[in-house]
Amino acid sequence: MNKRRILGLASLLFLITLGGCQKTTALKTEEYDLAIIDSKNITTFLEKDDKLEKVEQLKRTDGNLNFWRNNFWTMDNHYYTKTSENPKLEVSLAKIGRDLAIDLVKAEGNDAYTSNVDGEFFYTTACFSDRTEFYKYDKNLKLQLKKELRKKESILTNQLIPLGEYLYVLCGYTNPDDGSSKNMLVKMTKEFEVIEETNLGDETSAYMRMVHFQNKLYITEANTGMSATGEPGEANRVLVYDLATKNKAYLTLTYPYPMEIYVDEPNENLIIRHYELYVKSYTWSVYNLKDQSESFIHFPEYEKLEQEKHINPPFFTQDSGYYYFMFDDQLTKYDPKTNTPIKLDLSAYDFEDTSALIMNK
Repeated sequence: MNKRRILGLASLLFLITLGGCQKTTALKTEEYDLAIIDSKNITTFLEKDDKLEKVEQLKRTDGNLNFWRNNFWTMDNHYYTKTSENPKLEVSLAKIGRDLAIDLVKAEGNDAYTSNVDGEFFYTTACFSDRTEFYKYDKNLKLQLKKELRKKESILTNQLIPLGEYLYVLCGYTNPDDGSSKNMLVKMTKEFEVIEETNLGDETSAYMRMVHFQNKLYITEANTGMSATGEPGEANRVLVYDLATKNKAYLTLTYPYPMEIYVDEPNENLIIRHYELYVKSYTWSVYNLKDQSESFIHFPEYEKLEQEKHINPPFFTQDSGYYYFMFDDQLTKYDPKTNTPIKLDLSAYDFEDTSALIMNK
């Protein structure tokens, strides 16, 4: 598959070695504010006066895996995600504690195409050509429920959000007869019984990710169709779907190709990543829903490296009112109230393939 195909981005993960150990034994011995997990170690820091002070470095014993940074969820003081594939092409689910213990369980369906948590359970999916499987795990990664959804169309589950008693799943349906596609919002019970399917329209568009805020879903339109040269068509919208009225509206962004989307509820901000192959400087937009204004976060220092070889976009998280963007050699702390970035240098630690930032404040 051409790497320029946005529809395939969800499957682009780096393959690294995953050993047989199912739990790390290198637990933290001292208190810390944040921990960085790279391919070899877990390094902890205190954050003082916008500077990082190293506490300790723990050797990883879990197989030196990468984690899925775009579906990285917090539940009951633990983080839940999946790993990349091991040499046997096996994928594991991961539970990471604030004590930095890492529990691994082989994923049902050997994947977690999308995932989320609801405070009690960890939900994942696996997509096949003839069916889509839904899984429900407890907090200890023990499977509680598995169900299949079969249709004539093949189904990709691009995002799953638990809301109240239901699950809302953003899906791409593709007809095997003519290749036509449609964007569907599927409402399910938490036992995976389909309640309602809504065609969101914009059949040539690729709706990629969504967040929920104030009874509305905000869904990124990653691209619209394909050009004559085989490039994804430029799109710069966010679909706003009102769950109560089922009305649709759109937000227009300055930059195109919006991908991942997050919500900062206290500040009423949407935080949106743009696809770096088409938008330079690893650009992010901060869209304020109160006054419909935009501000932008750029990382021009990585443009040259992106031209030389593709590198992952930064790991993103929020904590204590700040946004954190982590590359291998730099952690940027961003204040959304003042639009001020603070660059924290990580180059002295020789991190390699950082894939998780654990907050412990």
